Amino acid sequence: MKSVVGAATLAVAMLAAASQASAAQSMSFSPAGPDGSLTGAFGDTAIGAGAFTDTFDFMMPTGMAGATIASNFTPGAKDNVNFTSVTFDGQALNIDDKGQVDLRSLTGLPVVGGAQTLVVKGSSGQNGSFSGTLSLAVAGAAAAAAPEPASWALMMLGFGGAGALIRARRRATAATAA
Repeated sequence: MKSVVGAATLAVAMLAAASQASAAQSMSFSPAGPDGSLTGAFGDTAIGAGAFTDTFDFMMPTGMAGATIASNFTPGAKDNVNFTSVTFDGQALNIDDKGQVDLRSLTGLPVVGGAQTLVVKGSSGQNGSFSGTLSLAVAGAAAAAAPEPASWALMMLGFGGAGALIRARRRATAATAA
């Protein structure tokens, strides 16, 4: 319960901290899932002609993040958006496709809780737009099912101790029977 409340608080902080460099730039996150995971959307519309840089600053808890971004294609050069680079905390998103619709993605990026930055750079014909998603699987949610090495060692010591007791009892039983 405590982690859900903490994740929800972080989601609200992310909304408040989202950069508002242009009036059409947006970023929003859904409420945290039961395991603390987050999903959000970001984008920009009505991007003017020429080069642009959109910077999104927000907070995330520790976990594994993924991101996708796509330019929205409508016929006509004035609406076209070409990404020159898209980075999440300095890590470049992979180019999946480039053409009428630019697609970029990134999966499995370890995130240390705290301030994060997503930077989208590109050019627009005159009235371009893009949108994307961010997702975060909270660390420990998936790992909680597997014991840590110290737990394994303690469990093995317990089995060894139980085996030693069983052998000692068998010896004692065999000695009294003889």
